[in-house]
Amino acid sequence: MISLFLQVAQSRRFIIKSIILHNILESIPVGLLVINPDGEIVTSNDAASRILGYACRIFEGKGWGDLFLEDSRNQTFNQVILDVIQEKKVNLHRRVPYIQPGGKTLQLSITGSFLNENEQVAGIVLILHDVTEIQLLHEREKRVLREKHRLERERAEGLTRLAMAIAHQIRNPVMSIGGFAMRILNKIDENSAISAYLKNILSDSRRLESIVKVVSEYTRIPVDNPVTTVTVPLTTIFEKEIARLEAKAVELSKRVTWSLSLSMVDFPVDPALFRRAIYEVLLNAMEFLKNDEGSVKILLLEEDNGLLMEIVDNGVGISEKDMPYIFDPFFTTKAVGVGMGLCFVRRIIGEHGGDVRIDSEPGKGAKVIMRLPHPLPEPVKTIQGRNYGRHPYKNDRVRFGG
Repeated sequence: MISLFLQVAQSRRFIIKSIILHNILESIPVGLLVINPDGEIVTSNDAASRILGYACRIFEGKGWGDLFLEDSRNQTFNQVILDVIQEKKVNLHRRVPYIQPGGKTLQLSITGSFLNENEQVAGIVLILHDVTEIQLLHEREKRVLREKHRLERERAEGLTRLAMAIAHQIRNPVMSIGGFAMRILNKIDENSAISAYLKNILSDSRRLESIVKVVSEYTRIPVDNPVTTVTVPLTTIFEKEIARLEAKAVELSKRVTWSLSLSMVDFPVDPALFRRAIYEVLLNAMEFLKNDEGSVKILLLEEDNGLLMEIVDNGVGISEKDMPYIFDPFFTTKAVGVGMGLCFVRRIIGEHGGDVRIDSEPGKGAKVIMRLPHPLPEPVKTIQGRNYGRHPYKNDRVRFGG
């Protein structure tokens, strides 16, 4: 009797747990599919049926190959499952298009994992998110951003032509003025009044030479052709540029507290140009600290739609009247400076397909927000090898459990 009672109690607990699990699966907004080693769908929820365009509860007991592999329109969707199986992947994440049986096209975010239990194959699990609306929103944002970049590119092309003309027309005369001033200075009494005038001429000619140099560097940023990118660890770039600026902070008698929140991100950029952009933003933050001391916070984070970088300082901030001009060439509020730093930043980030903006209030510091989009994915390549589930041209179900 006691044994029977225990069996009934255990059975009741099992039923309660099953009901709770069922309620949990049906309450979550994401789709769930669990496929056993025989290629059979053993667990699913209504969200999966709705996302994939099938009637509720049609999946369980059927081979995933019966439902999906025969539809040639969804090769990239099927490839995710094949990759999980063939490579025994855990947390494989892909964003792929999917066409429902009724013809509606969705964008799905899929996470697939190969399951092992006691070193035995237990199956695979797929988590499905319908991100169609998010994708459409991103596409609209990209269209707006592309138009903005087109206008900025036209402006950059005009500025580049002007800069090239300035550099060409000014470089040689400035060098001649500086050179002749130096020669005369070497031939006269250093304590004479003329010597002081010549030193001023020499100082100003050197400043003009530095301006010409900066303008020439700006003209060398690609305009007609995309930048050449290499996938590099961005954390390393930030750390190296901070190290450079720590030395400069000592030189300028500034005390800077750097606060870093850097994700380990490998991202395709032009290393030299990207370093220049980061250096200019960090230098700008450091130079505008209050009373030559303060903090600079740096955030580097990879998001679904790209890369987010934020540099926040607690410096003097930017006045409302200056905000419209901060990205203009030769605009500066510093006593010494060319005024090309933020112009470089905007141009470089723009050439990478990204965007930069600055939020600031006078006396409360500034926040520089830079975003870079993910590069376009390469076409999915079908992996040659075994087929799993039900073969699209055969009627025999194939195991992947051994």
